[in-house]
Amino acid sequence: MDQAIFRSQSAVDGAPGFRERSGETVTIVAEIREDDAQVASDEQVARLFRIRFSDGVETEAFEDELITDEVSEAS
Repeated sequence: MDQAIFRSQSAVDGAPGFRERSGETVTIVAEIREDDAQVASDEQVARLFRIRFSDGVETEAFEDELITDEVSEAS
């Protein structure tokens, strides 16, 4: 599974946005996919992922909240 740095865009702490956890490395568990026909008809649909923090807490994050470049460089 891939890893990324989580950058919350939430205005509040806690679930579901977890603003206080920005900067933590997360594991990308899976991409959450809508019906493929619906996605194909709407090019503006943001990709959404299921992520897991190191303590096991899972939530969803949009693609623009996950930074993968910095994790690759640190390895």
